[in-house]
Amino acid sequence: MFFRRKRKDQQNQAKKEVKEITVSIDDVRSAVNKFALKLDKGISLRSIVSDNHEIDFELLHSYLGGKPDRPFYMSKETFEIFEDPEYPKHIDFCQIACDQYLLETGEEPCIPGDRSKKISYFKLQNYLIQKPPFDLYLDSNDRMVTHRKPTDQERKE
Repeated sequence: MFFRRKRKDQQNQAKKEVKEITVSIDDVRSAVNKFALKLDKGISLRSIVSDNHEIDFELLHSYLGGKPDRPFYMSKETFEIFEDPEYPKHIDFCQIACDQYLLETGEEPCIPGDRSKKISYFKLQNYLIQKPPFDLYLDSNDRMVTHRKPTDQERKE
């Protein structure tokens, strides 16, 4: 029992020594990418995302050099990182709806004739609880939902 307590005390001490730092969203993205590359097979990147989509930096502070002084949020479906807590929630709901729509109909839920592959919320009305308050797009390569409108160059590729 004595050894257990010592180990637990050492772990608590290590947690206390993590300094709070100011980081950019690009710093967080880089740290998450480095962490993802070292994950064991079978362990999902979702393991660092809480139910409210906030990133738990306990496993990432060594990649950042400390713990961020503000929260960052990540989509559990697309793994995009945001500063706004609402974006990942809407993207996750929409990604799940798009996947279900595609399975049932065999077609992408995009606005017909729209070259940017803007998602049609009308087509997803039976799959979404709430319409996202911003436009979302379907990536041509992997059918992942994104808030980034594709450029003309990306559409050609």
